[in-house]
Amino acid sequence: MDAADRKPLAIAKLLRDDIDGIVDDWRELCRWDPMLPPHSNPPIAAALVSALADAIDRPQPLGWGPDPEMEKVVGGYTMSAGSLDVAIGQLVCLGESLRRRLFDRIPADEADETHLRLEMIIDRAIGAAAQQAASRAEMQTLIDAPTGLLNRYALERDLRRELARSVRYRRPVCVLVICFQAGDPDVVAPLASALRDGVRAGDLAYRVGDNELAAILAESTADVGATVAARLEADGAPPFTYGIASHPDDGADPEVILDVAHRRASRT
Repeated sequence: MDAADRKPLAIAKLLRDDIDGIVDDWRELCRWDPMLPPHSNPPIAAALVSALADAIDRPQPLGWGPDPEMEKVVGGYTMSAGSLDVAIGQLVCLGESLRRRLFDRIPADEADETHLRLEMIIDRAIGAAAQQAASRAEMQTLIDAPTGLLNRYALERDLRRELARSVRYRRPVCVLVICFQAGDPDVVAPLASALRDGVRAGDLAYRVGDNELAAILAESTADVGATVAARLEADGAPPFTYGIASHPDDGADPEVILDVAHRRASRT
């Protein structure tokens, strides 16, 4: 039978009609679960139960196929839960709450498919929560906390990607390195903010050392980097020196590009 012609499962309507009761049961299980913090309270609980009902109604691939709509709700849920362990523990409690509250109300001829689909969707939700938490953790390792700019690791990663793209499509790219007085918070914060605001949408700014910022300017020659630096000076940014290196003029090796830009910044 085609997925579009399949009769809707009764569990979807049961979920929607009993959201408040399910949420109350779920919260009660979470409060008494020894693996969760005391008085654990699932966030956006009603929205997640409603999203489960919507997922039940959608054709679902077997296995770990993606469900973007469900993943979006789970992303907000995981953020609100405060930690991955809490989010997963609460989702496990949700599965148990559904089994206790609804499974004896499911038509007998739908029982097997309903059990399979609910378990699959709950498992997908747990997998999505874990994946999103891992992505956020990785991103946090790439951020310079004092300025909110990306850090040197991110710069090296992104520069490799941009140079590979530039070589492949024979397009220019340039790196702007800005040096300033180290250790002065009255300089680094406003200069970082000015650089972030001074590059184009789609270009990224980085803090790469105590006294060094940088920007990758895609599809740009060295003249564009000089224009960005001149604009920062004209807008009253704290004092700085700068250097620019570009592909193809200075090669296609990320380390060489950064070294050339840094040396030019030191000479100005």
